[in-house]
Amino acid sequence: MRTLVLTAVVTLAAPAVFPSSAAARGGIAFHYRTPLTAHELAWYSRFDVLVTHDPLPRVQVDALHRAGTKLALYEWSVAYYASLATPWHHTLPPSALLNRAPLRGHAGAEDADAFYFDPASPEHERGRAEQLAKRLRAIGYDGVFLDTTTAENVHPRALAEYRLRHPDVDYDVAFARFLHALRGSVGVIVTNQGYRDAANFLPYADWDVSESLITYPRNGRFVLRPWNDPGDRWNSTSYLMRHLIAPAQRAYPRVRFAHINYVDDPRLAAELIAVSRLFGAGAVVAPPDLATPLESDLLFLDLGRAKPRIDTPGGAYRFFERGFIGINRGAKPLRVENEKTYVDAVTGARVRGTIVIPPNSATILRRAR
Repeated sequence: MRTLVLTAVVTLAAPAVFPSSAAARGGIAFHYRTPLTAHELAWYSRFDVLVTHDPLPRVQVDALHRAGTKLALYEWSVAYYASLATPWHHTLPPSALLNRAPLRGHAGAEDADAFYFDPASPEHERGRAEQLAKRLRAIGYDGVFLDTTTAENVHPRALAEYRLRHPDVDYDVAFARFLHALRGSVGVIVTNQGYRDAANFLPYADWDVSESLITYPRNGRFVLRPWNDPGDRWNSTSYLMRHLIAPAQRAYPRVRFAHINYVDDPRLAAELIAVSRLFGAGAVVAPPDLATPLESDLLFLDLGRAKPRIDTPGGAYRFFERGFIGINRGAKPLRVENEKTYVDAVTGARVRGTIVIPPNSATILRRAR
């Protein structure tokens, strides 16, 4: 998720009046403009966690809390921008930073000066955790969203300096000490791509979000990744989910996972939600302009306990206690034997007997009442 960029979030077409917080709730949502409109406030009141880039007005914080929504504030995990420096940043000695001259690019913005933290410094391990907790208390927030985590997102020059200073302490091991200190001070920790080094990040996380594992940019547009291309497995959604995300889910069952993906065509939102649910995670669907929220009641669909996922050469499907989800990226219809009656959650059509998933499509069914 790019830093210094305003983003909005979440999925397909919503009514003007939303159910109360007692209804089925969504998992996590992101919205990076403040303040919220009345419509947005009602919409995000339906989620367990809302991440914002800047603090919301206290009256909106209190309203979301009354609805049962916790709030997490954006924080670039490995660095900070000079233009956004706080008085605390200005107190940091050179030993707490990995670069004296500002750096641009890599995971940061190409047009903004950044300074990278030395996670092995006491100012980072304890001081940063204390400063963050103090700020969150002041604005009434519950926790923090740590964007672009792990050493992979550290500028190469800064990472080289870290390794020169601390040849015997891995960067992520040092960063985990900060997370340990932070865990004792805040109620919610959301990490971005913590699964990349699960052992050092996920013991401290409540949520971990991946980015662009289902769609990716091609020729100026966001399109679906291949499903399971034998010649391009590390760009294939099914392979990535099974080999990157699933091991982290098994090792850290307490952590909730969500997949952030960008779309040019809002009709893909249902498929992104379906894929995320197939692999036991929540979905966040964002337009590429990062400004106009996409909304969908599919995010709140309660299908009950999941049964084992069945993988096919061109897709996957899964029965739930009160529903069914299937993906078919193959050239022929995928037929699944079924004895129950369902309702298509997108079209409203009733489905009896064999479930037929057309090529290159997703199916989300709920149990008929």
